[in-house]
Amino acid sequence: MHKLFQTLLTHFGTQEHIAKAFGVSRQAVYGWKTHVPERIALLCHLSKSIPYKYNPNDYETDGKGLSLYLEMPQMSPEPTQPEVDPNDKPVHSEAA
Repeated sequence: MHKLFQTLLTHFGTQEHIAKAFGVSRQAVYGWKTHVPERIALLCHLSKSIPYKYNPNDYETDGKGLSLYLEMPQMSPEPTQPEVDPNDKPVHSEAA
């Protein structure tokens, strides 16, 4: 039995509860007995309540580790609006 699967079973109690927690079918969880998907392993690693540390070697990444390249998306500048001074007196048209 896969070590992470055993950890999940201990944490959640049943395969049905594991499936519900990760939004998958119970049949999918049944297949995790021998191989838990890497996506699930990463989610478990990020969880503060599941005692699991992701090991890239378990997923044949040759010990290279996980590389994430994150960049802020390029955003178009927001249109500038003139500042309004609350001390400005209202300007009325003489024609009014």
